[in-house]
Amino acid sequence: MRDLRSLETVIWVVRLGGFRAAAARLNTTQSAVSARVAQLEQELGIRIFQRGPRLTLTAEGTALLRYAEQMVDLREEMLRAIADPAAMRGLLRIGVSETLAHTLLPRLVERIGAAHPGIVLDMVVDITPALRQSLAAGHIDIAMLAGTVEDPRAVNQPLCSYPLGWLASPRLGLPERPLRLSELTGWPILSFSHDTEVSAALRRLFAEAGAPGVRLWGSTSIATMAELACAGVCISVMQMVAAEREIAEGRLRRLDVEDVALPDVAFHVSYLRKPDSHVAATIAALARDLAGAAD
Repeated sequence: MRDLRSLETVIWVVRLGGFRAAAARLNTTQSAVSARVAQLEQELGIRIFQRGPRLTLTAEGTALLRYAEQMVDLREEMLRAIADPAAMRGLLRIGVSETLAHTLLPRLVERIGAAHPGIVLDMVVDITPALRQSLAAGHIDIAMLAGTVEDPRAVNQPLCSYPLGWLASPRLGLPERPLRLSELTGWPILSFSHDTEVSAALRRLFAEAGAPGVRLWGSTSIATMAELACAGVCISVMQMVAAEREIAEGRLRRLDVEDVALPDVAFHVSYLRKPDSHVAATIAALARDLAGAAD
């Protein structure tokens, strides 16, 4: 074989489950994908796929896939080790949690622009469950999210951790002493969407605290959590780092609630092992460096 293109094509056909999906991912035609596979089969004298209602690998194809992945991974390792960062080009789709959009993302974008001017960024801000789904489906190339991505193809690397805090408007007139959760039940408690891990942890903690009448609301937007708390509509539970301005301006104050210990939220940067993951791996390392993550 003259290059790794045919091997990469086989990998994409297997991972995406068909020639048409692989063609879309490789920005080519289905006939071109079929031709690459047929050429590789002719060169090796084997059948790679068992055609039928469902595309499956032959025994020889399974063995080929293992070696193909090793060869492509070795190339990616080589590129990470010796390639000129300024030579990286192409579109990189980044998905990021809103907390990191307020903290890490601006510095990361600035660094990418300086070190990798050939990379074009497409960014989306979303909640962690949606980012997991987008990464697994191939809609984004790298995700910076709360928790990890449970996928056998995923590389999950620790990024940073932020504590949660109770925030309320001073106009609520709550005492300046340590409070109990039962004293807050006159207002909704606003935090992250109900399908997030943070919301599940809060529901568990509130149940353990035994405070009847707690109303837990959810939102996908940290900005909304802060603004509604500023308006006195609710008490918000969110990362303190995302409300530093409102606290400094006196529009919000931090509450000391003694009978519920809020967890820190650990963020990770995740990407999938695939033939073109070199750029994602490089940017993930850059994000970890900016966040001060320890190896």
